[in-house]
Amino acid sequence: MASSSLSASFPLLFILAISCPVLAWGSKPIPFNDNKLVFCFKFRVHIINGFSSNKNPLSLHCWSQDNDLGNHTLYIGGDFNFKFGLATFGKTIFHCDFKWAEKHRFANVFTDSMESSTCCHTKSCYWKTEDDGIYFCNDNKNYIKRLDWLT
Repeated sequence: MASSSLSASFPLLFILAISCPVLAWGSKPIPFNDNKLVFCFKFRVHIINGFSSNKNPLSLHCWSQDNDLGNHTLYIGGDFNFKFGLATFGKTIFHCDFKWAEKHRFANVFTDSMESSTCCHTKSCYWKTEDDGIYFCNDNKNYIKRLDWLT
């Protein structure tokens, strides 16, 4: 009797085994213009100093639930970037504290429910600090202002 219940459950176990990697990554298929579906599991986030002067460089500290990426100081054109894969279970969220002279801002620089679809095609997210705020794009060209500085 035990061997017959084992053989009966084998197809179910087989289906679960093949689908687990896709389910575990939690990635959503992203359709593009050519109607192909793309799964995105790995990303790179860039933080770029786009200030007009080096008088006050950008200071930042970035982290996730599992990783502390440390403190960094960026001068004009400096690019702090990090690569990661989506969490197997749970959510993937990276946060950064930005400081510039007397101004500061906290931001979620990657949240799997937001940036994973926006950045899937290029597999990169770009954040650029400017004198008037913090900008975002996925191609390092077409930036849109997302945040104002707080004082």
